[in-house]
Amino acid sequence: MDYFKIIPDNFFQLLASKNKRVYLSLILEAFKVYENASILGIEKKIVVDELVHYLDTNKYKYEVEDNLDEEANPSSHRDLANYVLRRMEETGWIYIDVTHDYEEVLNFSDAGITICEAIINLNPRYYEDNLNDETEEITSHYQGYIYTIYSLLNNNDNIEYSVIIQEVYRNTKLLLREIRKLDARLKEYIAGVFNETDVKELMENLVSYREDFVEQGYAKLKMGDNINRYRLRIVTKLEEYQNSSLIMDTLTLAYPSLNKEKALLRANRDIDEMIDVFNSLDEYILEIDEKSKTYINSTIAKIKFLVSEDDNIIGKLNRILRYIKDENKEGHVDKAINKVNDAFNLSYNRSLSQDSLYIPRGAYKRNYNLLLDDSRLEGFDIEADFYGQYEAPYQETNVEEFLLNNLVDDKFIGSNFLKNDTPKSYQMLVIYAILFALENDKMYDVTILDSKIETTHLKMRDFIIRKES
Repeated sequence: MDYFKIIPDNFFQLLASKNKRVYLSLILEAFKVYENASILGIEKKIVVDELVHYLDTNKYKYEVEDNLDEEANPSSHRDLANYVLRRMEETGWIYIDVTHDYEEVLNFSDAGITICEAIINLNPRYYEDNLNDETEEITSHYQGYIYTIYSLLNNNDNIEYSVIIQEVYRNTKLLLREIRKLDARLKEYIAGVFNETDVKELMENLVSYREDFVEQGYAKLKMGDNINRYRLRIVTKLEEYQNSSLIMDTLTLAYPSLNKEKALLRANRDIDEMIDVFNSLDEYILEIDEKSKTYINSTIAKIKFLVSEDDNIIGKLNRILRYIKDENKEGHVDKAINKVNDAFNLSYNRSLSQDSLYIPRGAYKRNYNLLLDDSRLEGFDIEADFYGQYEAPYQETNVEEFLLNNLVDDKFIGSNFLKNDTPKSYQMLVIYAILFALENDKMYDVTILDSKIETTHLKMRDFIIRKES
């Protein structure tokens, strides 16, 4: 099969332009409308109206395209919707049929449907209308595959062993693929910690990690009771297949392109692979566990560093360098350098010779006057206030006490405590309270809200910390 006969050469042009985020959003929105329409397609004008409504109700940034296409820089939402649909037709995402009544009917191409499904599977929460159904589907993947495998192997009414082993092998591969996808997503989360320098984003990522990764996927894999309940029975049944010469002879029918000897070797190899997958599930889970701990600890450590770096030299230098970096992206690097230049002006005198700066080392002489006399410490008491001067201001005990003292109906709402006139030290305490709650997720639950909080020192989304009963 020649895949380039299915996928046109210019298929991904829309996703390679500077407005790729806008175009992708409109492609997926058009696909969403198309999926809810008749099997024979949907009128193009309906799709245009839906895309216009989508653009009217969502914020987006459109940059002027540098090409000769006059329609590439539309002046209205309707022009943009029509332009994107025309480009989708030209690049092979959709095709337009004209009926006898001169109505234009839109259908997605085979490649368009497949790619849209793949993109949506990367972010299943895109379909807000079907959120509950899709969430349930995501969380049941692992259990569904394992239960299907168990049912196939223990169905006494069906002795078509060649068909059974093919389906069991296919579902085992799908199970392994889902676990690998879970591991790959976790690696992306970990990589994001090193690249992200925004406290707000790090905190939101940490919360979404718990909601999207742990609760919807990993928790089902790790704590799903049917995994441990059925795993031993599945392995036992597969071993029974291998130990039965009659069944193994039947399984060779699953490989019609091979002679009997090679088909028997292939059947044994496939069964060994499946047994290895189920015997290794604990190792997979343990590996993901370790990476999960690494991600959480790295994120919390970086957040704590970022929220405290304002008070030290490293933090100030980081802010200067970030400022220059951001200005450089906008093409204002000279302006940025001139603005911070005074921070690097060190006075020196070129007329001084190197020898004039040399001071010979003097002889070392011990000064006994600086030694403490134990006798002078008699009756000397250190007050608690003295220790308080050196106590870490955001100790875990202090943060926990602050959080517990400010719970109202077992809830702590961020906007109630983060105001524009709130002292910076108090705002820092609130941030540490969020981190404390995330670290102690068995006692507290953190929910990120859509509303925003903006103070002199902070810009973040509002949140609620709930104490578990």
